[in-house]
Amino acid sequence: MIRIEWDYMPPPALRGNSRVHWSVRHKVTKQFKESAYFRLMEQDPDPMDKVRVKYIAHWCGKPIDADNLVKGMKPALDALTEYGLIEDDNPEFVKGIEVEYHRVKHKNEIKMIMEVAEA
Repeated sequence: MIRIEWDYMPPPALRGNSRVHWSVRHKVTKQFKESAYFRLMEQDPDPMDKVRVKYIAHWCGKPIDADNLVKGMKPALDALTEYGLIEDDNPEFVKGIEVEYHRVKHKNEIKMIMEVAEA
């Protein structure tokens, strides 16, 4: 299993309910995807045929809707294909995406975890 962690949630500009200009969204998407790619490089995992993805959010505010969280994590999922971990991020290769929330008391405890396991 691969575990990628961030000490922040996916940026609001990437979530489904964002109204930011496309150029801002593009810049933020690129930065977030690169952050996932570099975290993958640190672990140097072997390619997988099919995967299951689990997003674990440690959050202290109102929970982000699961569909918006999944959309916000799309650049990290794209990084899996660019890295060569999986062939594509379509349903043939990504067999499931799960979202789990854990409430934390303080903002300094916020984190986002992406677990990728072979299906």
